[in-house]
Amino acid sequence: MKLKHLVVFILIGIGVAYGGVKGYIHHKVKKQVDQMVAAATPFAYVEYGSIGSDLQGRVMINELVIQPRGVHDSVKVEQFTVVTPGLEYLLTGSDAVKRGELPEHIGIALTGANLNLKGSITEMLEQAEAEQLGQQPAEGIACGLSSNFVTAQYRELGLEELIIDTRFSFERGLTASQLVFKMDYSIRGLEQAEFTMTMDGFGDSVMSLAFATPKLQSVTLNYKPDTAFSRKTLEYCAAKQSIDVQTFVDGLFDQSDEYYTQNLGFIPGPGIRAAMKELAQNAGELTMVAQPDSTLDLKTVHMYKPENWPDLFGMMVKVNGKEVSDLSFTLPDGSLGQDGEKSTSFSLPGFDFFGQQEQEAPEAQSSKKTRDSRSPYGRPRYSTVARSEINKLVGRDVRISTADGKRRSGRILSIRKGVISLEMRTHGGTLSTSVPVVSARKIEVLERG
Repeated sequence: MKLKHLVVFILIGIGVAYGGVKGYIHHKVKKQVDQMVAAATPFAYVEYGSIGSDLQGRVMINELVIQPRGVHDSVKVEQFTVVTPGLEYLLTGSDAVKRGELPEHIGIALTGANLNLKGSITEMLEQAEAEQLGQQPAEGIACGLSSNFVTAQYRELGLEELIIDTRFSFERGLTASQLVFKMDYSIRGLEQAEFTMTMDGFGDSVMSLAFATPKLQSVTLNYKPDTAFSRKTLEYCAAKQSIDVQTFVDGLFDQSDEYYTQNLGFIPGPGIRAAMKELAQNAGELTMVAQPDSTLDLKTVHMYKPENWPDLFGMMVKVNGKEVSDLSFTLPDGSLGQDGEKSTSFSLPGFDFFGQQEQEAPEAQSSKKTRDSRSPYGRPRYSTVARSEINKLVGRDVRISTADGKRRSGRILSIRKGVISLEMRTHGGTLSTSVPVVSARKIEVLERG
């Protein structure tokens, strides 16, 4: 047999095998999809155009149309995708599930979910909005710090439909005990966001999830509002109040503590306010990363004073590439801290967002009086000290930033053989940790008054 004939026969054989596999998967998936469509019939009419699959283990259901019963409107989805570990899982996945095995990765995705803002479903949403708020909401609801929109306001901003893409998945991490949860979404032309959380302490079976004692290793959040839509929203809100855009933005963040409490649930310090204002004015990108110390037990987080949370979780926040180094905030009146005292604000190293100094920020001046009146010690501040002076700080409250980007706060108990013993206070007592002096990139001592 000539070589070229052998190659042709091999290719034909592969093609036939692949076609057979694809046909089997299509039959298997179609049967399951049709069963789900039949189960949904009492609640909605569901139609789809086609079913596809690939060698990576993805199954795609195309051109979905979902019409709730009794409603002359539908939600259309360009594609619904189920992501599996691979072709083998599609063929034998049910056996693995029966054995209780946790897959390497699995997820779902919606692409092009379309909601008509002038249809019957939207009318139902508007009725639900009015009932939830007790009355038809005021025009300014989209123009507060909560950034909520009612359906009618989307239409006022020129939108006739919302098109949404979203994905949710989990996968095994770098070690057998890690799980990585991922979620992202985008509302086309409005905003998009990505969220990733890595947890440790799981086994390799589905049953292990129920009995696991997971530890948080990292959280990453990335949020990008659309620049054009953000600007249009500012112009819309300013026009509602018959003022210019800059005046509206300035007034939005020059608010009382009660306003912040009502809309955010806490009272942000000057750094957070400046970051929020920058994002409101220029859109761009918000990035938040949390990398807590490996010794952190999530069950004990409630024992810490809220002002310690950013250090506890090793948080870093950036807006448009600039780090927000002042993450100070206060809780509303009545929120209790250690020993029953009202919780006061904390401050990360000086307010230098976009090269400004703390005393130069007007938000800081207006809120400083409020914070000082609540604390018998005045506002706490951190001052940077040289590493060579660390021995003088025994017994003092400090914050230490290490080379790996983490921050630890507490009282220095001792320094022995180049290792700092740090005591971190909690409601239930104290927790201790050790920090090598050589790893300290920045050392700050807490000054009061």
